[in-house]
Amino acid sequence: MGRFEDEPGYKYAFSSVLYRREQVAVKCARCGGLAYIFKGEHANEVKCTTCFYHEKEPESYRYSASGVCEACERWFNEDMTDKKQLTQKVIHIRCPHCSAMNQVPLRRTLKYAGCYSDIRHERDPVFNLELYYLDYFRGKPVWAVNRAHLNYLIAYISADLREKPGNGMKRTASHTLPRYMKEAKNREAMVKTLRRLQLKDE
Repeated sequence: MGRFEDEPGYKYAFSSVLYRREQVAVKCARCGGLAYIFKGEHANEVKCTTCFYHEKEPESYRYSASGVCEACERWFNEDMTDKKQLTQKVIHIRCPHCSAMNQVPLRRTLKYAGCYSDIRHERDPVFNLELYYLDYFRGKPVWAVNRAHLNYLIAYISADLREKPGNGMKRTASHTLPRYMKEAKNREAMVKTLRRLQLKDE
């Protein structure tokens, strides 16, 4: 393959893929088959294409105590992490400004679920499932979040000439790729590994 124009930066990051309402391919927790993580109506979900295993991301809450201090009359808003206090409707808390004791309501709000760390140790950051498109090259991981990512990797690594987009973007989708995937000496073996992954669900 000759020339390849790279794609925008972080396009295949976990949160970016879900934000575009696309899917992340993972191994099912129950049968090891192909499952997909996708953005549901209220939370992220994972569903297996083989055994129909289905799970929703558990809701996560933030607890805080806020009010105006009775002593110094200053506003405060403190995060609460003490599990013993999280069951109460009203709690006693010291003002962070003057240390006076106050009695304030405990507020529970749903945490924003749209921002995640990216893939770590070849697993997704929500359900901790191993990526479906995963192999190893000389002991080092080679993976893709879905078939579109896999096709991108094959096109990028196969290219003799790799160009950045003409819009002046500094970061491209290849920015986060490890060096061993980009090196010309590994090109043939790397493409072979990726093409083998393409055959997994065919």
